[in-house]
Amino acid sequence: MIVFIIFDGLRPDQITKETTPNVCRVIQRGVRFLHHHATFPTDTRVNVASFVTGCYPGGHGVVGNQFYIHHDGVPLEIDTGSRHSIAFLDDVTKGKALQRKSLGEIVGPTRKRMASINVGSSGNTYLNNHKACETSGLIVHPEFTIPASEAETLESRFGRWPAKSVPNTDQIHRATTLLIDYVIPEYHPTVASLWFSEPDSTEHKTGVSSLQAREAISQADAELGRILDYVEDAEFASATDILVASDHGLSTVTQTVDVAEQLVQAGLKEATESTDVLVTGAGGCVLIYVHDHNDAKVTAITKFLSTQPWCGPLFTSSSTGPIPPSFPLSLIRSQNLRSPDILMSFAWGSAQNPYGLGGGGAFVRDSVAVGCGNHGSISPYEIQNVLVATGPHFKRGVNNPVPSGNIDILPTMLHLLDLAPPEAVDGRVLFEALKESPSPEEVPVETQVYQAGAQIGNTAFQQKLQISKVNQTIYLDKGWVLRD
Repeated sequence: MIVFIIFDGLRPDQITKETTPNVCRVIQRGVRFLHHHATFPTDTRVNVASFVTGCYPGGHGVVGNQFYIHHDGVPLEIDTGSRHSIAFLDDVTKGKALQRKSLGEIVGPTRKRMASINVGSSGNTYLNNHKACETSGLIVHPEFTIPASEAETLESRFGRWPAKSVPNTDQIHRATTLLIDYVIPEYHPTVASLWFSEPDSTEHKTGVSSLQAREAISQADAELGRILDYVEDAEFASATDILVASDHGLSTVTQTVDVAEQLVQAGLKEATESTDVLVTGAGGCVLIYVHDHNDAKVTAITKFLSTQPWCGPLFTSSSTGPIPPSFPLSLIRSQNLRSPDILMSFAWGSAQNPYGLGGGGAFVRDSVAVGCGNHGSISPYEIQNVLVATGPHFKRGVNNPVPSGNIDILPTMLHLLDLAPPEAVDGRVLFEALKESPSPEEVPVETQVYQAGAQIGNTAFQQKLQISKVNQTIYLDKGWVLRD
């Protein structure tokens, strides 16, 4: 069995013996991945899709927490935070909400089962195992259960779900209880995933590593301890691997920007709600869709953005190639039919917040208040995230410096289950962490910095991307902008 625990938004520098003794317990007994990477955009559901498909957005099709599709000639916004929106997408795309097979779909036909418990958004939960009905899988969330017949059983045995709170302690405790008292002993899943909504949920409201956030992390870590104790005392302990990860990091909001309104004021969009140019995104990046993919309009918007101090790295999707001074979306494996014409990450910096953690920048207005935590950008504070693992297949007491990413979770899990991906994936099996495999020091790593730029009026705009590579697998380390 594989047990997969996710701390939403946990940063590597928030792991300490005082705050996270049980994460440290896993590290001591297993492997810590020192250079683990979230998928950019560093949005939750983008990374859920990468966890379960082993692909970047160009492969799985979830190009942002929110994105647009055209249905019957009409642009429709898909909000992946809602399971109903994802179900609608799955319906209109004939089962291709995710454009690659997910973990639950892969293990289901092999008579193995995936069970997912999640106290994040309903869309997050659904994406983790969205074909559960077809694969004898299980989804448990405070708002719904799949199959629905399980809801009555769970309520009769464990009562109703407690209300969401800040920190979300009661729901996380209830979810852990369901895992160890019902799902594992009675459902016998091959893969069991449990998603803690902390510290992300609290940091959105109080700040990165605020007193409340540190309390949230400690409380979630205590629930991890319950799981570790349960597995250690179980007869299946010697056959159970445990992976603990986060989906992304967080940065401090130092400024908010209404990009749609900025485009209106610049004469590049007819009105805030007009459809000639569609702008979406609620975090550290925005997706911009131009009617009919008009290259002249895309070029004008790209040039305008590059002159704004809050604009960070720019990417474009164009049939004629990247539009200066942007990078092509294909460079980061994010080119997809659902991709925007322009993907803009906000600028970021390294200044410390009042709680002593570095990393901050501009974010979309009306999403999270200045001083609180958010994510989505290409900042290394959001891209660098957590992965630790222990169990019979993993080496013990190893700090692994080889780059890894959320895209590697699926191929590694399938390898542990003696299964092969049914189609090509972007991720790799993390062999250097497994017993009887080469040591991390034997794995070659390449790092390359890409540059793109242009002179826009009086502004010299230059942007850089740092990408690491292990064999054919790439990892986006960070992206940044220089202006003169």
